[in-house]
Amino acid sequence: MTNSASRNSNTRRPLPRAVLNAVAGAAFLTLFNTPASSHPGSLDINGGHYYGPSYHCHLSGCEMPDSFSVGRSRRDSLLTDYRDREKFFNEDDWPFDEDFDGDCQSTRQEMLILTSRVEVKYTNPRNCVVRTGEWLDEYTGELFEVAVQVDIDHVIPLLYAHTHGGDRWMPDKKIAFANDPLNIMLVEKREIRRKNNRGPSRYLPREEFQCEYAQLWDVISDKYDIQLSTTDRSEIRKILEDCPAEALDSSLIQ
Repeated sequence: MTNSASRNSNTRRPLPRAVLNAVAGAAFLTLFNTPASSHPGSLDINGGHYYGPSYHCHLSGCEMPDSFSVGRSRRDSLLTDYRDREKFFNEDDWPFDEDFDGDCQSTRQEMLILTSRVEVKYTNPRNCVVRTGEWLDEYTGELFEVAVQVDIDHVIPLLYAHTHGGDRWMPDKKIAFANDPLNIMLVEKREIRRKNNRGPSRYLPREEFQCEYAQLWDVISDKYDIQLSTTDRSEIRKILEDCPAEALDSSLIQ
C-alpha cells in the first residue's frame, strides 16, 4: 500500500539543486551532441507545425502564427493575446521524458533515482523503471513511496513558455528548456492537474515552498528570456520581497 504523509517545513531535498542540476544534466548530454529534428511528427490543433525559423500549414483553415512576422516586436505588449497562441503549441516540439542517453531510463526515471530519499527499487532486473522509493512533492509537502503517483512537472510549463515567447525559439532551445533539471520537479499527478499550466498569479504551491517556487520562476524566465505576464511578474516580485534569505535556495543565487 502507498503511504503519503505531510512533512515539516524544515526538511529539504536530499540533494542541493546545484548538485542535482550537474548530475541530471549529464544524463541529457547526448541530446545536445545530436542535431535536433526541426520537423515534428504531428500537426498542432491549428493544422500546421513549426519548421526551424518558419511555420508550415497543412490543413484548410490553418492560420499563420505571429511568431516570425516582421511586425512582431521582440517584447510582447500588454494587449498580447496569449491564449491565441495556444493552438500553435505542439508537444512534439518540446520532447522530454525520453531515454536520451541510451541507458533504458527515461528522464522521469532518472529524476526518480536522483531525488529519492531512500534507495529505489525497480520493476525489472535491468533497472529501467523505478517501482518504489521515497519522494517529497514540494508543491504539497507530501511524501510518496510508489513511483507511479508522481510525475514530471515543469516549473514554468511548456505551454506557458510557448505562449510567452517560446513559440519562436529554435528546436534545440525548446528541447533544452523541456529537459532542464532546473525546470523539472516530481509532483503528485493530481496537483499537476490542479496547476494546469498556470503562472504564479493563478497557482502557487504550499506556503512553505512559495519563496523557492517564485525564485525558480524568476531564475528560469531570466535564463531563457521568457517574457512573463505582468500579473505573474508582479506576483513573483511580491513574494520575493517578503522572503527571508533562509527561505531561498542559495544554489540559485549567482
